[in-house]
Amino acid sequence: MGRFSELSDCELTTMKCIWDSGEPVTAHEIIRQLKRDYGLDYKESTVYTFIKKLKDKGFAKSYRDGVTFYFPIRNEEEYRGAHLNQARDFWFKGSTVDMVCELFRLKHPTPEERDTLMKVLEQSG
Repeated sequence: MGRFSELSDCELTTMKCIWDSGEPVTAHEIIRQLKRDYGLDYKESTVYTFIKKLKDKGFAKSYRDGVTFYFPIRNEEEYRGAHLNQARDFWFKGSTVDMVCELFRLKHPTPEERDTLMKVLEQSG
């Protein structure tokens, strides 16, 4: 298990496809999504291995209705939030301001994004 993730990069990308589907998804749909969204051209057997690991780690389950469908059992928002908190604590000594400043340094927000951020700041006040 890595410091920040219970999942390998490949498993996480596969899980992201399951989360993004919004409904139970087949392995073939995951394979297509991996290729379309991430440029990953894995063999079918490789994707089945990732899915098995996701099931073994308690991230996904499946059911059979003619074909096998996979669906998440771990919540994406909770998982993402936990990892963002870990990254903030590790890289920025717990400082949300430092973390956000680094994000802005890496990619400057558009005027629309700045407006949205200002509204969020005003509402959190």
